Amino acid sequence: MSITIGSGNILVVQRQGNGSYRIYIGLAVAEDFLRGGRGGIDLTDLDSTRSVLLTKFFADWADEYKDLICHSTDLRPWPLYTLSADDLDWKSVSGLTLAGDAAHLAVPNGEGVNQAMADALKLATEIEKHGMENFDAAVREYEKEMFPRGISSIEEGLAMTGVMFGQEGPEAFMSLMSGLMPGGGQGDGP
Repeated sequence: MSITIGSGNILVVQRQGNGSYRIYIGLAVAEDFLRGGRGGIDLTDLDSTRSVLLTKFFADWADEYKDLICHSTDLRPWPLYTLSADDLDWKSVSGLTLAGDAAHLAVPNGEGVNQAMADALKLATEIEKHGMENFDAAVREYEKEMFPRGISSIEEGLAMTGVMFGQEGPEAFMSLMSGLMPGGGQGDGP
């Protein structure tokens, strides 16, 4: 996988098992931009879409990246959504709770599935501890731990999005990633 960041845009290239490539083009645009709204583009018009991408978003990128856009087909929108950290504060409701993205939706930061599995494990542990007859108590204990963990995931995702789509360049992203890695990105090797 290759991630390239610049000019507030992102290209992610991922080789598939059949030898083809999946290319993710990241743009910070209005939600309806990829449906032709707000001066946006219509993805069903491939030539026009390529032209807008190459002139408006990737004009200053190297030719090798522009070639990826020129040869891309089957373009699909994939908007990214997130809750705000302030959204993770609700009063427990008897007989009900949320887990995974439903509880703490964050833009992709590499933690979505990990967070969902942690939620499931914590909730199951609390249900086992309290029993189904005390389900509401189990949920309250689960939510006490889930809220701070979910808030942290949302904040990390927003920080990552900020540097990925910011104008600071790739250095800001590399600095953020180094800070998130154990040992400050120094690794365990020689």
